Amino acid sequence: MSHELTQRADGTIEFAYLQSHGETWHGLGQPMLDGASIDEWRIAAGMDWKINRAFVRFATARGQTAEQMTTLKDNVVLHRSDNGNALGIVSDRYQVVQPADMLEFFRDIAKVGGLDLSAAGTIFDGRRFWATAKIGEAAPLSVQDRIGGFILISSSADGSAATEVRRTSTRVVCRNTLAIAQGEGKASVKISHRTEFDADKVKAFMGLNTAAWDAFRHQIVRLANVPVAQDKAENLTALLLGKGDEAKGRDMRGFDKVLSLFNGAGMGANLEGVRGTAWGWLNAVTEYADHHVRATSDQNRMASAQWGVGATFKADAVALLA
Repeated sequence: MSHELTQRADGTIEFAYLQSHGETWHGLGQPMLDGASIDEWRIAAGMDWKINRAFVRFATARGQTAEQMTTLKDNVVLHRSDNGNALGIVSDRYQVVQPADMLEFFRDIAKVGGLDLSAAGTIFDGRRFWATAKIGEAAPLSVQDRIGGFILISSSADGSAATEVRRTSTRVVCRNTLAIAQGEGKASVKISHRTEFDADKVKAFMGLNTAAWDAFRHQIVRLANVPVAQDKAENLTALLLGKGDEAKGRDMRGFDKVLSLFNGAGMGANLEGVRGTAWGWLNAVTEYADHHVRATSDQNRMASAQWGVGATFKADAVALLA
């Protein structure tokens, strides 16, 4: 599924987007009008179901009834209320965050910051759900190279990830993503499913959005003005892939691909301020991580690029350019 989103049996995509922010690259989902209610968002984004709990039972002999089966202690299975599909087996102490509750909380804190919901949806058949609000838009040197800044909230229903609010950017020309941090501050705040959701912790993080976005805009303008010659691009790529071991990095699968993207094959690679610059090399890395790294599915690639090893890989690239 190239669009990476949950598709219901009737073909409906669990995704909605604010029409005034522009159509999505995959052209799927339900467009939302400015001022749409949270109930309209919840239904359009396919987040109008609940996470239910059930006992985990298993048979130890053929022909056993449900009452005769053994119950797995200290664990429950979480499942969707609309279709009964299992989402994951978790501890019975797991603090569930409902999709609708996360969406409403995010709408409230976004409104406080003067932001509007921009998109919302689910992936992995509902095992992970998320929403975004747009902070702003910038361009390093060329108006054709636009970068949108977003607040992203996400949670999981299978124990795979904490509830997290993070600042992220998306480069419009190629949909590459990159985390936004403020100076030495973190780009995200996480709340474990082992604890109660801490709204105050999230609100404190949101209070730094303006400063973080301003710092990020200055950073990308600086990178767009730093020339990177071919030998420098090769050294940076080898160090990144080899995790500090340049010789090892030059032998790795992604070495030639990153350099090819840097040298003109990447989307938007020939724009002003991109070709032959530190910003261009960083975009080659992000395009590689978001679109070319081997993955078992597009959903796994998306999750890695936004929350997992792919996100760490891109953060390491930023650190090399500091």
